[in-house]
Amino acid sequence: MKIETLLEMKGRDVVTVRPTMKLTTVVRLMKLGKTGCAVVSEDGKHADGIVAVRDVCYALAQHEDVELAMDLTASEVMSSPVRACSPEDSLKSVMQEMTRWHILNTPVLKNDELCGIVSIDDVVKYAVQEMELESEILHDDVLRLQTLKSLG
Repeated sequence: MKIETLLEMKGRDVVTVRPTMKLTTVVRLMKLGKTGCAVVSEDGKHADGIVAVRDVCYALAQHEDVELAMDLTASEVMSSPVRACSPEDSLKSVMQEMTRWHILNTPVLKNDELCGIVSIDDVVKYAVQEMELESEILHDDVLRLQTLKSLG
């Protein structure tokens, strides 16, 4: 399955935030968007960085005062450069890259512009669906072979 197909099924919504936005607001927007990350973008089109739940935890761990940590800006806590994929990439290749780099969210860029995001939840959900479909096909093939064998 191509990432483009996955985006057509799940949608293309991406939570984006400006680099100067305070972490408190970033976290609030992540909660409202029901997502584990926000793409940091000055113009809403390009991915300058990404603030994931992990980045928020690290920021909190580095500061004894939670209020000070939450007053940091998105650019101060974001991961950069962004590991992104394209709509033409396969689900399998994106899953391998996410596993290789231990990342849970991968922005999708077309011509260097943001056009969606893929989470580990998306990857697992659709990978399981593909495996179930392959299993059904194999099961049907086995039944056909058994039927042909019994007939002949």
